[in-house]
Amino acid sequence: MVTSSVFVEPNQLQLTLEAGLAQDDARLRPALEEALDATRRLHDTVEEVLRLAGSPGPPGAVVRDRSVVHLLAETDARWHGLFAQDGRRLDCGVQDAPADVLVPGGPVAEILGVLLDNARTHGRGSVRVTVRDLDDALAFDVADEGTVTAEPEGLFARGRTGGGNGGTGIGLALARDLAVSLGGRLFLSGGDPTTFTLLVPVAPVAPATR
Repeated sequence: MVTSSVFVEPNQLQLTLEAGLAQDDARLRPALEEALDATRRLHDTVEEVLRLAGSPGPPGAVVRDRSVVHLLAETDARWHGLFAQDGRRLDCGVQDAPADVLVPGGPVAEILGVLLDNARTHGRGSVRVTVRDLDDALAFDVADEGTVTAEPEGLFARGRTGGGNGGTGIGLALARDLAVSLGGRLFLSGGDPTTFTLLVPVAPVAPATR
């Protein structure tokens, strides 16, 4: 069950970072601005989880406002430079997913962001985001060249931290909650190489009318 208590940490961290920016230290400003931006995205993700958890209707009753092609282009633009700074390659591509299928852009983008941050922090080598069409769902695969030996369920435990094969703590836990709120699933689908898969249900395409 998702409760409002998860707001405490992001809000306190955001206030702390804003106070740091007020000091106008040019040396720290870039790092503080990047951390503040990440914290705001985390706060938005928590809000989305709570909104979807408390909304009436079946899971997945959320606005589908972005095409897969558009979503992957935005993801590449946001993350390509960060991986390049680390000397790593990011490849976002579509295999057989229809270009005209819409998904809930905000929530899916946040989940992909958590997975890419996890790959950047704990993974190795090149990272590839692909989309597979499963008729009634889309599968978003995020894979890097690292390996995972930890128990899959433990990677999504709240509060889990640490390097090596560990997860990103609250990030992965929230991402899974958000996926469930969409009526989908998020799971570790491969350990060597490390691959996380997000399943997002899609509505069947209505037949054309004359």
